[in-house]
Amino acid sequence: MLRLAFLLLAVTAGIAHAQVYRWVDEKGTVHYSNGTPPPGARATKLDIDAKPGAPSPDSKDCYTIRCQGERLEERLAREREAEARRAAQRPSAPPAPRGMSFTTWISLQRGMTEAEMLGYAGPPDLQFRDRHIVTYSYLPTHVDPFTTVVTLISGRISEIERIRKF
Repeated sequence: MLRLAFLLLAVTAGIAHAQVYRWVDEKGTVHYSNGTPPPGARATKLDIDAKPGAPSPDSKDCYTIRCQGERLEERLAREREAEARRAAQRPSAPPAPRGMSFTTWISLQRGMTEAEMLGYAGPPDLQFRDRHIVTYSYLPTHVDPFTTVVTLISGRISEIERIRKF
């Protein structure tokens, strides 16, 4: 029984001390394996039990697992910082629609100037300009469920449309 335990310990110690090899084949593909590389391949033994520390600054090669992990952590930290900067630059959620109340709607008339209309109604929720035609849209709110569209031609109201959609 003691001999079996010793034999088992010897086999597992050999497995635990396995080597990792790196080689490049004739097509330029990099291979990693814990088995022996094919004959004729120029293989490099990788030290998987590397000591802690930063990789050499003058070396572009980083073959140890620890070195690869450290570079991955650095890259992930840079990506998180970049994403935080992009998130700060993104506009926030669009403002809630202001809508147009019934009393404001009935005070608008055809022929009224754009400045007078904006004085009564305030800035629109959506705006579209095309040469001489301007369309202002006031979206529905929970208080006033109507969509109001005011069309101006050459700076004067030509059409006022109020629609309730269910």
